[in-house]
Amino acid sequence: MKTSSIRIIGGRNKGYRIVFKASLSLRPTTDRAKETLFSWLQFEIQNKSCLDLFSGTGGLGFEALSRGAKHVTFIEKDKMLFKNIMKNVENLKYQDQTDSFCGNALKWIKKSKSKFDFIFLDPPFDQVKYRNLLATINNKDLLNENGKIYLETSKHTEVEVRKNQKIIKDKTVGDVRLMILQ
Repeated sequence: MKTSSIRIIGGRNKGYRIVFKASLSLRPTTDRAKETLFSWLQFEIQNKSCLDLFSGTGGLGFEALSRGAKHVTFIEKDKMLFKNIMKNVENLKYQDQTDSFCGNALKWIKKSKSKFDFIFLDPPFDQVKYRNLLATINNKDLLNENGKIYLETSKHTEVEVRKNQKIIKDKTVGDVRLMILQ
């Protein structure tokens, strides 16, 4: 199977390559999208807790750790991708700053008692009902006060936000829509 890689673009691990087995269903966040996201969060990510739901390569969580996040929880259902995340946790020596779970993201949310400052949502496009996902996160009260959700979707996807949520950042990069919800 063919391998591919993404890189951490900022912070103490800048330039580190996350290598993974390429798959048609895997669409890692591009460098350009990560630059946008972390320019939005650059003064907020230090010492914060993050949830990288639908982790895939773990790129968003590793980028957050590299830029000073205190803790990241990775959730990924694909066993091969999960093993790769664990390998990179070890290589980057983030064992004390991470929790990792292999399983269904929605089932994990429903059982979780944790709270986060940031939730990174980059699920496989059009395989998730965003309204239901956002409602479940809201109902489980996963965000700390002033917490934010980063949502990455196809630029063609309509996203309905809950009454108590608002879109505070919204940008299209190529075929991808990037949003920060609060």
